[in-house]
Amino acid sequence: MTPLRASGPLALAALLAASAFWPAAAQQPAQQPPAREFTVQNETDLVLRELYAAPPNAAERGPDRLGADIVAVGATYRVRLGRTRDCTFNVTAVFADGTEVTRARVDICRNPRLVFGDPSLPTLQAEVLNRSGVLLRELYAAPAQPDAPADRAWGPDRLGASVIPPGESFTLRMRTRDCAFDLRAVYADDREEVARGLDLCATRQVAFDRAGIPRLPAREVTLVNRHLVPVLEAYLSASTDSDWGPDRLGTSMLAVGDEATLRMEGGCEADIRIVFPNGGAEERRALDICETDRIVLRPGWTVADTAGDGDMDGPIASVLRLRNAGPLPIVELYTGRPGGPRGDDRLGADILPIGSVLEVEPVDPDACAADLIAVFRDGREVARPNVDLCSGEEIVLR
Repeated sequence: MTPLRASGPLALAALLAASAFWPAAAQQPAQQPPAREFTVQNETDLVLRELYAAPPNAAERGPDRLGADIVAVGATYRVRLGRTRDCTFNVTAVFADGTEVTRARVDICRNPRLVFGDPSLPTLQAEVLNRSGVLLRELYAAPAQPDAPADRAWGPDRLGASVIPPGESFTLRMRTRDCAFDLRAVYADDREEVARGLDLCATRQVAFDRAGIPRLPAREVTLVNRHLVPVLEAYLSASTDSDWGPDRLGTSMLAVGDEATLRMEGGCEADIRIVFPNGGAEERRALDICETDRIVLRPGWTVADTAGDGDMDGPIASVLRLRNAGPLPIVELYTGRPGGPRGDDRLGADILPIGSVLEVEPVDPDACAADLIAVFRDGREVARPNVDLCSGEEIVLR
């Protein structure tokens, strides 16, 4: 049986209609996913440091959506997730003290604002002043407990990445209905001061001045400069301190041959750092300044077994004298054990000018023999193997 076929004008019209419809349908672009975003609101009393948002079935929580930003206390932040068809996300907030809060299966299409904390809590605000002469590095606040132990849980450091320099202040903000707090200040030298039972609703200003810290014994050490250049700055700090503290010379300079007495509070073990006018520096750590209260600054003092010297009048007996008779200054000097490595540069930030004389002590008083190597400014080296550093003789280098 022969099928019926359209013919004539009717068939042509049907063909033209089909050719006009199908290409247009094939060229229509697919609809793009919508751009998703939501707003996070920080109503806690801690800075929101990191924020993660990932679909519930994701293997990882993905990148930090804040990037280099933070969400301050009481602030909001718009989080852009890009184009996606997802509406449901697991959101994790990481705060300044490292604590994490996770909200599971948040539908940002229905609720595009996510609040951390309780906005109904009032904000307690107080100004904390540093009236001491030491940087205030950490600040803690916890509800007042009259009989709280010294190792009580203080919570997060309220300064976060900030510090309070001497003479400056910090605004402490907390979401709380409490008024009575204990505050703990930690200074740059690791010493602590605690103020207990403060009514921050009635007193909106708190000052720390280190008056509540028991005073440590006063220590003194005398520095004698037997380098070839003056000392521009000198630092003396307890070995337990986390920084060097102030320049103990102040506006003065320790000239060649002069001495200066430095003072500090603390134990017997101390660190010393000196800085020269050219910016070079030398350090010696864990010195017992109760046993040795007179430190001689000379080439090699940082590695010598003994840092002190009681006789400062004239040259030291039985010490090798080195004279620079060459055409250029000597910029490096080594006195390693015979046959061994050359060791540390004894000159450090010093140089030995043309025509000058330097007294070279042994690093170890019981080991006088050394291979001496001098380096001139042009890089030329002069070696004197197996010299006696305790001979009291003079060696001329050219």
